[in-house]
Amino acid sequence: MSDMDLPTPDVPVDTIDPETLKSRIDAGEDVTVLDVRAANDYEEWHIEGETVESINVPYFEFLEDEIDDDVLAQIPDDREIVVLCAKGGSSEYVAAT
Repeated sequence: MSDMDLPTPDVPVDTIDPETLKSRIDAGEDVTVLDVRAANDYEEWHIEGETVESINVPYFEFLEDEIDDDVLAQIPDDREIVVLCAKGGSSEYVAAT
């Protein structure tokens, strides 16, 4: 399934551009990143930093009608999460889920 095949949720999603995210990290702000790229892409490169918590859950885990409890347990629910993917479509879908 490509990004173009992702279902379109009816929930608006706030966006953040890479420069703003970098500025927040550089300023020492605590940032939690949910990287929804494939595990091999994540292993090749992902956002790191002293104040960055980086979590990798591939987007296809969110395509089921009911998201597995093990998947949900990996994602903190007490703070803002920045969802990241390669092009934007997958992260927008996951953020709205």
